[in-house]
Amino acid sequence: MNTPRHTAPGRAGSGLPGLRRTALAACRFVLAAALLTAASGCGGGHTTAAGHPDDATGTVHDLGAVPIPSPPAAQATPAADEAHLQLVAMGSPVRATLPEAGAVVRASGPTEDLPSPAPGGKPPESTTGTLTITFDQATAPLTLHAEDFASRDEQGKDIALTPAGATTVTAAPGHPATLTLTGTFQAGAAQLTWHHDRKTVAVWDFNIELD
Repeated sequence: MNTPRHTAPGRAGSGLPGLRRTALAACRFVLAAALLTAASGCGGGHTTAAGHPDDATGTVHDLGAVPIPSPPAAQATPAADEAHLQLVAMGSPVRATLPEAGAVVRASGPTEDLPSPAPGGKPPESTTGTLTITFDQATAPLTLHAEDFASRDEQGKDIALTPAGATTVTAAPGHPATLTLTGTFQAGAAQLTWHHDRKTVAVWDFNIELD
């Protein structure tokens, strides 16, 4: 007589189909990989959409280097000689080339000596002003005289200039020289003219304000 055989019960989970077991294992692997990636990203820098570090290097890589403009070139000093004069604003230098020497000449001023106005009074009609003419970077000894300079107002009227110090100075290589002249100026535009050997080399324009 044949005794019926009973199949022994298997371990828990042994009855899952093989495909389901494979899917669960794959899910566990993907989750573990995601956790590891997140942990490693906590200590690193942010990345851009293109995968580059979120810093100057990444920006330059993504957008291209931004060109840095060059500083503007310094303006050349206007040149003058006995055949070609220069008309400039007061305070501007002029590089003069003369038969005996060259030099950079700069006129500044006038420094005004304005009286203190009375309360409610009118501004003065004129003021004493001081002009300063400096000769620098001489290539050879160059002698200048106070009488080489003249001034006129906007009406063409001469303004008398008086030396406030030496009437003649000599500039030499490494040794600048300065002439100081004073005059009485009316309100308005005026100019200072430098003559050398009776030829006009430079003219400086300026304005006098008395109010």
